[in-house]
Amino acid sequence: MRRYAGVMWLEQVKSHLFPPADERNPAFRYEIEQSSLRGLQIIGGVQIAVSLFMLAARFLVAPGGETLPLRSKQAALIVFFGAIDIMAAKSNWSGPWARPISIFSAVVSAGVLVWASFVAAAQSTSPNDFIPGEITLVLLVTVTIMPLRPLHTLALGLGLLAGYFALAKFSERTIMAGLGPDPNYLIFIVMLTLLSIGITAVLYRQRWSNYEILQQTIEAGEALRQAQNRILLTENASSLSRLTAALSHEMNNPLGAMISGIDTLLLLAQRQAAATPAEEPKLIELQAEVRRSVQQSSARLRELVGKLQRFTDLDETSMASTDLNEILRNVATMIGDEKEKAPQVDLRLDSVPPVLCRPQQLAAVFRSLLSNALNAVNGDGRISISSRRGVDLVEVDIEDNGRGMTPEQMKHIFEPEFRVAGGRVAAGNWSMFNSRQIVREHGGDIRISSREGMGTRVTVVLPPAAH
Repeated sequence: MRRYAGVMWLEQVKSHLFPPADERNPAFRYEIEQSSLRGLQIIGGVQIAVSLFMLAARFLVAPGGETLPLRSKQAALIVFFGAIDIMAAKSNWSGPWARPISIFSAVVSAGVLVWASFVAAAQSTSPNDFIPGEITLVLLVTVTIMPLRPLHTLALGLGLLAGYFALAKFSERTIMAGLGPDPNYLIFIVMLTLLSIGITAVLYRQRWSNYEILQQTIEAGEALRQAQNRILLTENASSLSRLTAALSHEMNNPLGAMISGIDTLLLLAQRQAAATPAEEPKLIELQAEVRRSVQQSSARLRELVGKLQRFTDLDETSMASTDLNEILRNVATMIGDEKEKAPQVDLRLDSVPPVLCRPQQLAAVFRSLLSNALNAVNGDGRISISSRRGVDLVEVDIEDNGRGMTPEQMKHIFEPEFRVAGGRVAAGNWSMFNSRQIVREHGGDIRISSREGMGTRVTVVLPPAAH
């Protein structure tokens, strides 16, 4: 068991230090490239800001210091490299190269700082040598800002180590004896590099974990949206089946009138062929009346078929600028056709701007809300539908004087649930949950006010279409 645990620990360490080729995933690679560009731009800003701040601080503390001209040149070089980093971050070609550019910039910036410190040590009787702090600042800023992999950090640390060693040897030969590599500094840079590799491994793994969580959240949201559409389609199919049954009876009358009219026209045509001149005017008048009856029946059938078509294709994704008042009129008419003893629905529709929406989905929402109102009222109940233009919003009220809801019911009105009733599992509040989700996807919301025994008002607010 200990051996197995040790192997697992080594595998975990290996996976952190040498993460799998996560960047083969195009979406994650694109995210890393964008994060690298933002990081490169931030590093450029940090280089400029810190250099100017340190130069200003030195000038305020020691205006006539021996090393001030040298530090001014140092700050100018760092600002120059920072400006290059910012320009590179804004270039279209630099996405895949942002991390190598940041590593190169960090090594060069550290080299400038180290070289200036060596020169200052030779010029000043009391040198202010901050080589370890400068290297630490450069390394940690790069590691924490850029989405580096552990091998990138290793390359950066080795570059800083080699740069310090080379500059120390060169300074010892050209500037002043005794400025050679300090063994303590070499050990410090190695330890700092190892620490930074560990930080990089943790940060990179965290970035990948966050990306996976984001993708799972997106997939879950899409699955939820599809489930909502399926539930809405099921509810709408159930309503359409009841509506179809009601409309089929209504279709019988115009359909029967059309069949009878066609048969009558055929008989009149036969009689007209053998009629006397005195009988023809009467037959022509009868034919005209029958044709008007057939046309009226045909128009009625088209109207009934159109009502059905308005409430199909709920999964249609196309957006359209739509008149909400037209949707509300159609919904009210459909409910009246569906229920034989439906209470009177009063329409008080003001002129409102069009709304950019999926018309079929909003129609299903208003149909669901109106069905809830119909189920809540008594035989002499009243329902009103009103629309008005609010402040930057279009508002729709569906109000009834039905049984209302208790505060406890109001508290959970938008929470989908399953209940066991009579040994059967029944769903509850799914229509309200779906309706609010659809309205929110359109940039709006649903508000409800209700008192038990006094009725309910449901307010739907939606943003108008942009002109």
